[in-house]
Amino acid sequence: MQAASKSGYLVLTLDREELRHLNNALNEVCNGFTVANFEAAIGVTRLGATDLLRRVHQLDGQKPIELELTDLDALRNSLTAVLSELEPWEYSTRMGFEVSESEALRNRLDALAGELRFGSLPQTA
Repeated sequence: MQAASKSGYLVLTLDREELRHLNNALNEVCNGFTVANFEAAIGVTRLGATDLLRRVHQLDGQKPIELELTDLDALRNSLTAVLSELEPWEYSTRMGFEVSESEALRNRLDALAGELRFGSLPQTA
């Protein structure tokens, strides 16, 4: 994962595994189970999450994605929702990743959100 800031956006380059991981988390919250009070829990409307899912799904690991802070929060919150909703015995089957891998990715997204909020990410042209 590589990240930089550009005019208030996070420019994020993800490898194929990271993309698949985030795609699966968004797919679960949009289509896999009911998220109570969706907008409060995920940070965007269901339509916004579906649009973000479409954008992530279209990436191939070669081009970066530009995210607003709300998009980054939605990715992080989707992982959090999946981690709390799915039982450990079904987690890897539905997500394709271990719980520890999702926790590590969520922690990286947490760190990026903090860096973006406090302006400590490198700037790109």
